[in-house]
Amino acid sequence: MPEVSIQEKMRPNHCFGCGLDNPHGLQIRSYWDGDGDEVICSWTPKDHMTGPPNFLYGGTSASLIDCHSVNAAVAFLNRQQGFEEEFNQELRMVTGTMTVKYLKPVPMKPLDLRAVITKVDGRKYTVKSTISCDGTLCVTGEVIAIRINAGQLKT
Repeated sequence: MPEVSIQEKMRPNHCFGCGLDNPHGLQIRSYWDGDGDEVICSWTPKDHMTGPPNFLYGGTSASLIDCHSVNAAVAFLNRQQGFEEEFNQELRMVTGTMTVKYLKPVPMKPLDLRAVITKVDGRKYTVKSTISCDGTLCVTGEVIAIRINAGQLKT
């Protein structure tokens, strides 16, 4: 995998799911796969993230799908705009909609996340994502990430 993750290129970032600057967050690190078509992430849950005994809390699975998908869309947009190595901090996205399907309980073991951008329609980027463990598909998701102006994130 490349040395610099998508999340590192987005710093500063205090998002719960993907912000490497949030010490209490999930701290995911996503990368383009070798072919550059899919965004991948290996992530291991911490013990306090348990829902049912020995399985990941479902809301954490949803957060993983959400942030991994939106980060994939941000990386795709930066690539389209010619900012693949160093991201343009003005290119931002937020979640418009998200659908999550829980197929199997997610074990408290190392997980594989995958995301593919399937459609771009103006400011809307459709991303399909999965969470698998040991080759077993556990969760699927579809996120519509919406491009916004960076100024819209200021209060």
